[in-house]
Amino acid sequence: AVRRRAGHCMLGEPVTASMASQPSLKGWQTWGGRHAFLCDGRVMVGPDWGVTCFAVALTTVLSVAFWIFVCPTLAGAPLVTSVGMLLYALTLTLLVATATADPGILPRAPYVDDAESLANASAERFVEVRGVTMPLKWCSTCRIWRPPRASHCTECNVCVERFDHHCPWTGQCVGLRNYRYFFGFVLSVCSLCAYTLVVSALSFLHALAAALTDATSGGDRVGVALDERPVPAALSIATALILLCVCPLLCYHCSLTCRNATTSEEIKGTFADRANPFDQSCPANCRHVLCRPLPPSRLHLRSAAAEELGGPMILRNDGGGGEGGGVVELRPMAAADEGPPPLRTATLPGSEGKRRPAREQSSPDDVPV
Repeated sequence: AVRRRAGHCMLGEPVTASMASQPSLKGWQTWGGRHAFLCDGRVMVGPDWGVTCFAVALTTVLSVAFWIFVCPTLAGAPLVTSVGMLLYALTLTLLVATATADPGILPRAPYVDDAESLANASAERFVEVRGVTMPLKWCSTCRIWRPPRASHCTECNVCVERFDHHCPWTGQCVGLRNYRYFFGFVLSVCSLCAYTLVVSALSFLHALAAALTDATSGGDRVGVALDERPVPAALSIATALILLCVCPLLCYHCSLTCRNATTSEEIKGTFADRANPFDQSCPANCRHVLCRPLPPSRLHLRSAAAEELGGPMILRNDGGGGEGGGVVELRPMAAADEGPPPLRTATLPGSEGKRRPAREQSSPDDVPV
């Protein structure tokens, strides 16, 4: 069964320290986002999981109709059917992976009080990535400093690292940890639809050719072919329409991947007036976005809520820019008496000899970059 959270923690209600400190509650039961959970928090799906089920059902219906009514009409039916089943399994696997993977959600800091949150909201902080200064934004909902490329998803009500967009078909945000699955899903949908379109069109054309050579079929040869093989004709039209929608999306994300950009950045014009510091060469961008090892999830949904919500955020030293991204410098811009406490310099693990300002204690100001 799908469970959103414990009954006493209503949707949209902020998670308080008293809730998080209850030993009987797990992290997913005090979740501040709009996700749904299955299997005692082992599986997390987005708020639009019903649309995801519809996408699975639609893909299944079209594929089963293709296997039953189209494949047997062609020579080499077992091979044609096997290829169709393989593409179907690949598409559904990538869809489920995109819909259930942690997209890179940043844990909230519910212990930050209103006064500190208000002070941080009026403060200014910047990071320097490959010589380009970028502002950090304070999220008043999650009460954290968002790293570069992170954004707050209003659909899921969480902050996501390297946020790209919220996909209604997968019901989940697309971000740092599931973008490669989403890219593979779009590519597999295009491949499945193209394969179904070509094979279905061939099946219908065979029937049309037979009708054209049959003297007894009368004048309406197309109608005869439609009566003989209506499913291949319908599948040809349906898959062609899907391709018209999905192919431009695939081309767009190929362009984003080659430039190491995101949909959110394109819409906001983040790098419209300055260079994108994350953009390297095309091969390096593709390798960084699609092939680099995934960072571990920051979420421990089945741990005690107090441990999950009170744990420190993890500092990383990749600079968000790819292989050997470099050290990022965090500089407070507000006056010391107007903003958060001053920062001190600390050495990050794996960055011996390099220095970076960090808070005296772990807090939302320890920004994962």
